[in-house]
Amino acid sequence: MKSFWVLPVFLFLMPTPGFSQEADTLIDLEGVEVREVEKRPEPFQVDILKKREIYETAVRDAGDILRKVPNVSGIRKGGIGLDPVVRGFKYSQLNVQLNNGHKIEGGCPNRMDPAMSHIDVDDIAAMEVIKGPFALRYGPNFGGVINVLTVRPAPADKLSFHVKAMQGFESNWNGSKQHLALYGGNGDIFFRLMGNYKKYGDYEDGNGNTVSSHFTRYNYSAAFGAVPWKGHELILSFEDSHGRNVMYPSLPMDERTDDTRLMSLDYTIDDLSGTFRELNLKCYHSAVSHAMDNKERPFSDTVVAVSEIDAINMGYRLEGRFSLGRGHLWVGTDLEDIRKDGARVKTRILEPTMPVMKENLWANAHIRDYGFFTEFRRTFNALELVAAARVDLNAARSDDLRLEKMGNLVFFDGETGSDFTNFSASLGGTCHLTGDIDLSLSFGRGMRSADMVERFIILLPIGYDNYDYLGNPQLKPEINYEADLGAQINRENSGVLNLNGFFSYVEDYITGRYLPPSVVKPQTKGVLGVKEFYNEDRVFLWGWEVSYRSPAMYRWGVRFHAARTCGVNPGAKKYVFDEGNLVGVTSLENDPLSEIPPLEANLTFRYTFLDNAVIPKVSVRAVGRQDRASEAFNEPETPGFITASAGLSWRFNRYFTATGGVNNIFDKAYYEHLNRRIVGGGGNLYEPGRIFYVNLIFSV
Repeated sequence: MKSFWVLPVFLFLMPTPGFSQEADTLIDLEGVEVREVEKRPEPFQVDILKKREIYETAVRDAGDILRKVPNVSGIRKGGIGLDPVVRGFKYSQLNVQLNNGHKIEGGCPNRMDPAMSHIDVDDIAAMEVIKGPFALRYGPNFGGVINVLTVRPAPADKLSFHVKAMQGFESNWNGSKQHLALYGGNGDIFFRLMGNYKKYGDYEDGNGNTVSSHFTRYNYSAAFGAVPWKGHELILSFEDSHGRNVMYPSLPMDERTDDTRLMSLDYTIDDLSGTFRELNLKCYHSAVSHAMDNKERPFSDTVVAVSEIDAINMGYRLEGRFSLGRGHLWVGTDLEDIRKDGARVKTRILEPTMPVMKENLWANAHIRDYGFFTEFRRTFNALELVAAARVDLNAARSDDLRLEKMGNLVFFDGETGSDFTNFSASLGGTCHLTGDIDLSLSFGRGMRSADMVERFIILLPIGYDNYDYLGNPQLKPEINYEADLGAQINRENSGVLNLNGFFSYVEDYITGRYLPPSVVKPQTKGVLGVKEFYNEDRVFLWGWEVSYRSPAMYRWGVRFHAARTCGVNPGAKKYVFDEGNLVGVTSLENDPLSEIPPLEANLTFRYTFLDNAVIPKVSVRAVGRQDRASEAFNEPETPGFITASAGLSWRFNRYFTATGGVNNIFDKAYYEHLNRRIVGGGGNLYEPGRIFYVNLIFSV
């Protein structure tokens, strides 16, 4: 497995055969053919997935498609709702947003509905992954930014109306999906109306076992734009999305209903003056109403638990761009305001005379973050520099953290307020050594305050390990000091080779520590005990990425990428239990961080026929064994695996395109290292077995 890095170097140095680079193939985008041009690299790592990647494969979830990006994986708990992990950073260590600044707060404490799960994958135009704490214009950035760009209305030269429809089918899941879009307008007023419906059943893994993963999702959206004056553009967007009966076998509950409403207003003014070039304003509001229960679990005949949570995220982003000679300056401010409230109600089925128990999951929790940011870019002949900084004023409040059972006080914390001033900064440069060789170096300091779960959760088993977790309102912010070093070689006859390495030193890392029963007792059956979130002094992460794309001028095409991340906690502790009792604590030196994916390599070949109308492709994915497992979190090692897939894209004419293929050709039984284990001792959560799929796309 360790020899995979040799392949892109060999392909780069060998005599040029008849290869073609995907970056220069013709992409059908709403009836317009766009030829992608290779850009000069940023001083930090940026990866972009286009809509074509979605149509060419069988995907049901935005988090699933992100696993195509080097050093990006996902935590699977069910059929959908994968939670992205970028270079070992996860959850609120990542800044996940919609259309350059729209934030979404999920309702579930176990993150069955992370931000990306509220965005329909078939509405996405592109996904941008910016690795590291370097891009600071779009909110606090600790470990990376994932910017999901949906298809938006755009002005046209003359009045026109269009229809686009897609019908997709998948075997194994017995699933189907539909997408319909109506769009049009002229240069002054334009619009886009979209709707999606997905219904999938349980899938079978490579062993032939059925995995509970069925779900129903549907949404509709409307966006209207106008150009009231020259250089001014206004876009008003609205979306309602709904989930019904979504199964999560790795969580103690399933999603019964999820109703999400997203609203945003974008206003842009161009060419204000010779110096003041652009002004952008975004206002947004996200409301999530999330209901979960255990009614389809074996233990529901004893106790039925129903949780209902309301989460609101609203804010704005205001930014101006100034032209200063050969440089550009961005200055702006933003606000993110998060509110969360909800409770869990337990009913004892076998003891109907016993009172119903109500437990607060969130007690009017509130986090507000005011940000002020700036970024400056300037070109000095062969050198391009980027410098950025931001200050965040973070404040959090909640009602008293209180848990009572049968009239007895289990836990109480009345000190729930905290205020922090966070400072982040980055500096990077790209040096163009020759016409086809670039070197880049970036340094960044990303700072982020604790999220809702880390501050305010009350005794729920939300972690990878088997403990009830307790929030800590007084947590200090985490700080990530990171350095990135990269090189790109871009030769017309040989292709593009990218090499990148990074190192992170994280201060005040937020993790869990054991609390004895004399302080607080666990409330979930079968857990080992209680862990409270606290700040570990420091941890380290490091890794690399390598990618290769063949040149653009030939019909043959090859793409390759491989990546690896490692992380250690120098001061970890392992708690040893015997029959549920703590019998010892062991100090571990350089214990690997938990939930870090292993070495992975991907290789794709494609060939174009009939002037790019027919494009077959074959892909192979190899994942190494993960033997760097965390002892402190009782994390098991996972075996490696190799899977293969094949697909075909056929562009019949400008109105009709069909894509299809088969994933996991050899029906391999495998599971990812980040997949959560099935609740109740059900073993590992395996990935789907062989899947045949087809997507039919009509555009008029």
